[in-house]
Amino acid sequence: MQLAHAHGDEFRALIGLEGADYQSPWYDTSWLNRPDVHGGEVCAALVSGLVAPQSPDEYRHETLWQYKQSGPGIFKGDLYFYRVDSDLRGKLNGINTSKTPLYLLTGEYDFSCSPEDTIRTAESIPGANVVVMKEVGHFPMSENPEQFRKYILPVLQEIS
Repeated sequence: MQLAHAHGDEFRALIGLEGADYQSPWYDTSWLNRPDVHGGEVCAALVSGLVAPQSPDEYRHETLWQYKQSGPGIFKGDLYFYRVDSDLRGKLNGINTSKTPLYLLTGEYDFSCSPEDTIRTAESIPGANVVVMKEVGHFPMSENPEQFRKYILPVLQEIS
C-alpha cells in the first residue's frame, strides 16, 4: 500500500499481502523490549494466534522461529511501522488501478489485518482486487506455502 500510494507509476502491478489502510492496535508494545522478558519468546507467542490452524506444523514452527530469533527492539519497531508509519487513512485516493493494478490478498484467519480491514480499504480504491485466502492467517507465504501458491499464481498469471 505504501508503494501504491507513493510510487504506483513505477510498477506494472502491485500485490499487498495482509494489507489495509489502518488497523486498530490490539496489544501493548511497552513490554516488548525489557530485560525481564525474553523478547523473542514473547513475540512468537503474540503472533502464534495469527497462524491458521490448518497450517502444517513444520511451517508454523519456522514462521514462529523467525520471531523468536530477532534482536531486541526489532519487533517493536516492526509494529510501530505497521501501526503508525503505515496509517494510510485518507491517503489512498491517488492510487490509479487502471494504470497499476492493485491486488490485496488477506488470510481468513488474520485478526491483525482482518479480511474486513482489507475489504474496507479496497472499497476506497476504485478497481482494487481483493482475495480472501482460505486456510491461511497473517503469514501465508511462510505458514502454508502450498495453500498460498493457489492464490498467488492466478494473480501473477493475470499480471504477466
